[in-house]
Amino acid sequence: MRSILTALQEGRLFELPEAGKARALEFLARILDANPDIEVGTDTIEEIKNREQECNTGIGMGVGVPHVRARREEGELFCAIGWSSQGIEYGAADGKLVHLVVMYYIPGAQKNVYLKEISSLVKAIRKTGGMDPIAKAGDLNEVRNLLLDWVSEVLGDTGPEAVARMIKLEVRQAQSVTPPPVMPLANHEVNLTRPPGRVTLFSVLATSSNGMYVLCPDFECGTAIERDPGLSHGLTAGGFTTASGIMIQVVGSTHYAGGRILYQCVGISPS
Repeated sequence: MRSILTALQEGRLFELPEAGKARALEFLARILDANPDIEVGTDTIEEIKNREQECNTGIGMGVGVPHVRARREEGELFCAIGWSSQGIEYGAADGKLVHLVVMYYIPGAQKNVYLKEISSLVKAIRKTGGMDPIAKAGDLNEVRNLLLDWVSEVLGDTGPEAVARMIKLEVRQAQSVTPPPVMPLANHEVNLTRPPGRVTLFSVLATSSNGMYVLCPDFECGTAIERDPGLSHGLTAGGFTTASGIMIQVVGSTHYAGGRILYQCVGISPS
């Protein structure tokens, strides 16, 4: 379960939009698109949908494992994790609602690694009492800690388990500390005389075809930002912009092959 551990460490655990299976798969496919190893021109969403039509990827026990098989051999197994508190009608053979969706990108050389990871995932679920604790979790932090318990259970007492425990400790410490206020960059004038509204951390994937995909744990907030026609210009201008009434501070960006750019952003919505 090393790719799941890596996903947790790198922040690729999201609450899924409560809008059905198709929307959940699309949401996670956009996150996979941000992986620099994915070949330029890959239509991740379409490939996921086609594979799902061929064979339902619900493996039972409330878990779905949709995946994209790479055309290249090299690269690392990569995944994004989605959690649904209400559960998704997934069409799995056991008829159960799916509460956890782990979407994989599988390079050719990683096929066996992927199969071992799925086997380990099933083993962890059975050994730790099933999906019920995650289905009833109150928030993503609780889900993250439960997933780390799964990782620790499978990976043993040394090496990666120590990493898992360290991440869990960091998560719990972060939960107990009130985060400092987010301040704008010095070269942008922002009126802070009134209290800020709700703060949301999110990312925006910009593609060479001018597509803008917002990766945000708040579905309604992300959708509103994504639909703003001025988003692209605002981000490329750099620093500070506004979209759909939400003040957006660009705090970082990463350039990938094929003209893809991943912007890390902080959004402040009116209270």
